[in-house]
Amino acid sequence: MSDSKKHTPSSFDDHLRDLVRGILIPGIVLSAMVLMAFAYTASQRRARPHLHRVSFRLLVYALISNFILSVTLIPMENLMTGPPSSAGCTFAAFASNGSLLFSACMYFCMALNLQLVLIHGVNGLIMEKYYVIGSFLLVGVCTISPLAAGQFKGLYNGLCDDLKFRWLVPTQSFWILLMAASELVCFVILMSYMLRHRMSVKRTRSDISAEMTALQYAAYSAAPILQFRGIILRIVLYPFLSCVLNFSGSTLDLYLAKHLENTELNSQLNVLDDCIFNARPFLYAVLAATDPSFIRAIGALRNLHPSTGSDGSQQSSSTPKSRAQSSCSTAPSLYTRTLANGNQAEGQSAESIVRQSLDATGRPQQTEADVHHTRTHRDPEEGSERHSNVEGRKDSIEFQI
Repeated sequence: MSDSKKHTPSSFDDHLRDLVRGILIPGIVLSAMVLMAFAYTASQRRARPHLHRVSFRLLVYALISNFILSVTLIPMENLMTGPPSSAGCTFAAFASNGSLLFSACMYFCMALNLQLVLIHGVNGLIMEKYYVIGSFLLVGVCTISPLAAGQFKGLYNGLCDDLKFRWLVPTQSFWILLMAASELVCFVILMSYMLRHRMSVKRTRSDISAEMTALQYAAYSAAPILQFRGIILRIVLYPFLSCVLNFSGSTLDLYLAKHLENTELNSQLNVLDDCIFNARPFLYAVLAATDPSFIRAIGALRNLHPSTGSDGSQQSSSTPKSRAQSSCSTAPSLYTRTLANGNQAEGQSAESIVRQSLDATGRPQQTEADVHHTRTHRDPEEGSERHSNVEGRKDSIEFQI
């Protein structure tokens, strides 16, 4: 077959490294720009509350790790084409393996956090430190062990082809494939849960009591899995992209490490593997630049001054629609309390939830003036009133996902 024929050098081989650098360098530049934009936005008091989200912080950790990976890929290209260097190969293997594995851990933690918070009622803010600590421990074991054993030496300059496959599987490929498979499982479970909950709400519509108004039904149907479905679907893109890249990249790495023949097929697969590996920083940076938390923070920076009336006094921006949405704000908290117990959330009938919603909406609520007073305060640095409704909900599910 043609695939088993020995590879003959061509003019394309001479420009292969130029192709790789053409993919890698834009990723480095874009990652640096996105990280600087994140740092500037986080330094602004008005935009900082919008970045208070577990998934965003995990994204920042992953983006920093991808930036380190992209920077180390340039000397790795020189090591694979230039003269062998034991110290350079050891450093490149250690840095690239650690940053790649830590990045995969962060995207896996994003998918796991969505499932734990939205389905099992776990507090994502509490779990965040365990995500980071567990990732550091795994990366430390998978990088320090082969480094101490001296097995990173010659990994990328072709001196240790047999050792490459022996150490590649337990220190990198196994864990990356495991996290990619887990991301896929979490994605399927979350999408199934969201569709099942949406169908449940539609079925409940036909069983609504006559005394339930449209406002109360809207409060009942505003479950976090549906209320934040746009943000959830956007966050899911990170582990989904990670799953695709990790599955394809790790599979190609294992195949090429096992089949060392210089054939046309192996040469083509090697080019594909290089393109996938070096495109990671650029693809992740593009997704990070359009993150919903970052977009909302930029929007907060653009709206620097609240609306004022002709007499200079601040006018309330609440409309009848916004007041109606504010009056039904008890439903998400009711659902959150029910969600904290998974069995209770599944077993409780729609009729009992409706009754609780009716009781909750029937209680005296704060007046609009009270709500407006509690949600605004004087910023001594800016000299203008500043809305702090985001800061008052830092323990809500919106900031745990």
